[in-house]
Amino acid sequence: MNHQTRIEPEHRGGGRYTFNWYCSCHAKGYGHRSKGAAQSSANAHLKREGGH
Repeated sequence: MNHQTRIEPEHRGGGRYTFNWYCSCHAKGYGHRSKGAAQSSANAHLKREGGH
């Protein structure tokens, strides 16, 4: 399985956003305060799954 993650912003109103990540294996992570935090979480998922 080739895991591909993508990060998408989610508008929260008042100019605030959270960032969610999604993987091609249907794993996901919601509500990260910054794009960097979402990327870290996605990277941790990839590491657990054995790479990209």
